[in-house]
Amino acid sequence: MDEKGKIRKRYRYADMMTPYEKLKSLSNAESFLKPGVSFDRLDEIARRCSDNEAARRLNQAKAQLFQLINKSRQRAA
Repeated sequence: MDEKGKIRKRYRYADMMTPYEKLKSLSNAESFLKPGVSFDRLDEIARRCSDNEAARRLNQAKAQLFQLINKSRQRAA
């Protein structure tokens, strides 16, 4: 706790994981995958681009989606 009584969570750098890494670390992780999907296939997809590149692509897709939504609202009004 800090001086104001607020609980501060501390995450060690060694314990930080992406959601995908956390899923893979679970003991029965294979049981959470859809039929026909394997971690080998997902690893191949994950290696196609870096985390930063994936985030950039996600942000671009969001921006395009919001532009599309905004255009359709302007026409409707």
